[in-house]
Amino acid sequence: MSRRDKRPEDKKPAAATGAAETALVQGTAPAAADTAAPQTPSAPRRDRREKKDGGGLAALLTGPERPYVLRLTVTLFGISAAAALLLGIVYCITKPVIDWRTEEKTKAAMAMVLEAEEYPKVEGLTLPDGVTALHEATDGGVTVGYVCEVSSNGFGGAMSLVVGVDLDGRVTGVSVIKHSETKNIGTKVVMSSKVLSRFIGLESPVTLNGGINRFDGVTGATFSSKGVTAAVNAALTAVDAVLS
Repeated sequence: MSRRDKRPEDKKPAAATGAAETALVQGTAPAAADTAAPQTPSAPRRDRREKKDGGGLAALLTGPERPYVLRLTVTLFGISAAAALLLGIVYCITKPVIDWRTEEKTKAAMAMVLEAEEYPKVEGLTLPDGVTALHEATDGGVTVGYVCEVSSNGFGGAMSLVVGVDLDGRVTGVSVIKHSETKNIGTKVVMSSKVLSRFIGLESPVTLNGGINRFDGVTGATFSSKGVTAAVNAALTAVDAVLS
């Protein structure tokens, strides 16, 4: 068959193919229909979303994690109870020892501020603020003065002191048995017998750094000096009430 005998229809598919290619190149071809089915989240992912949406304490207590939460709660409770019990046992064992040492230290401080044979506690009195106990100092059955246990506040917190007062209402000595003052600052007042001896011979009311009946404090330790001065004045007030 000659070239002339070929029918025009035989060229149409090629022409159509060429037109389609041209349309794709020029970007004018219609987009193919999206016939793919919409994807749905997998079961594990859906479960995670549900847990996230419905989480919280209620979900933990009612969900599959409930046994684990209960075991963890019981375990933590048991550990806390055991620790509390252990601390209580240690406290019961050590408290008598601590009390005994404090009592012995207080007795030694009493003898330091006012020497006597006995220091019976005076009962039935209304003591001023800060005075925790009042003792009568007796020597051979004769009262030679009084010793006060006093609580006051310094820069570092509470302080415990013992103050001796003679029958004339004058300070015979001051001793600090417990404090939390700053080292090399407040301790220059509360731990220095030389500084505390400045109170000896003073009567109520004692002033700080001024006046005739004054206590000269330590520079830089104003709060400690004020705390000790307040304790001494409280002791003098208590003894004055007994002497008057």
